[in-house]
Amino acid sequence: MAYDLQEQESIDQMKAWWDQWGTPITAAVCVVCLGFAAWNGWQWYQRNEAGKAAVAYAQLQQALVHNDAKNVSSLSTGLIDSYGTTIYAPMGALAAAQASLDAGDFTAAESRLKWVIESSKRPEYETLARVRLAGVYFDAGKLDEALKLVDEAKPEPRQVSLVLDRKGDILAAKGDIEGARKSWQEVLDRGAKEFRTDPILRVVEYKLGSLPAAD
Repeated sequence: MAYDLQEQESIDQMKAWWDQWGTPITAAVCVVCLGFAAWNGWQWYQRNEAGKAAVAYAQLQQALVHNDAKNVSSLSTGLIDSYGTTIYAPMGALAAAQASLDAGDFTAAESRLKWVIESSKRPEYETLARVRLAGVYFDAGKLDEALKLVDEAKPEPRQVSLVLDRKGDILAAKGDIEGARKSWQEVLDRGAKEFRTDPILRVVEYKLGSLPAAD
């Protein structure tokens, strides 16, 4: 098919443009396509891993119901080792830590709680782990370590009362009555505005009432 002079010039310009930019454009398209495929692959992998972790967590719950300490330990370890990036890992670690506390195994409980704090990368569960580990240290008389844990907590709004309540316990045990009073009063003040139905409010009211009168 013959082209007139103007058409031929347009074709030549297109060929020249393609010679200059064709390879970079093709490469860019390939990168985008590969990136999209990789993203889809990662999403599938995440869903697959979460599904497996959910099954393991359900098995852990069954082990807890049957008070099967051996399986609780192994399943929580499996969740941490194999599915540590999923939400089920810190959930399993917290559950296993509570089982260890109930059994009087404070070393195992401490190990699980420390993993949640240091490695889970789940702030909401990290706060819970800090409060619980602070309780372990409180019972062991390690008040400075317990206080450090709660002072470094970054709770979500609904968790602030838990942190403040635990801090009040620690300060009261350290003899800092006014510090404890301040922490517990803050729980009540926040509760009056934000979470009036929180059952912790009654507990904190009792603790405040049990403190010596302010000078």
